[in-house]
Amino acid sequence: MVKLNTKISKPLPNFHVGLIGKISSVEVVKTKLRGLDALRVVLSDTNCDESGDDSNEHADVLWLREKVSKNSKLGAFITVLGDDTDKWIGHIIVFDKWAEKDRKIQVVE
Repeated sequence: MVKLNTKISKPLPNFHVGLIGKISSVEVVKTKLRGLDALRVVLSDTNCDESGDDSNEHADVLWLREKVSKNSKLGAFITVLGDDTDKWIGHIIVFDKWAEKDRKIQVVE
């Protein structure tokens, strides 16, 4: 038998109302099942202590579409951060609303 040198990864928690976080990465991904394009946004939670583990990170997928409403996941980000995802990195944001079709974030200076 072969001993596997593989660890089970723990999924990062999703975004939620009240979360304040610094955007640490934005990457274009393609879903495995349906091949849909999306952005995977990762935040470092500024409410947590800097313990060095991944428990202070949150991530969510923003579906890429040609047109989006300002209350969609992607629309909420574009409304306050613009359409250049390279410029999103390093911004601290707070989630005021994060429910289906009712999303709002703000940039914290």
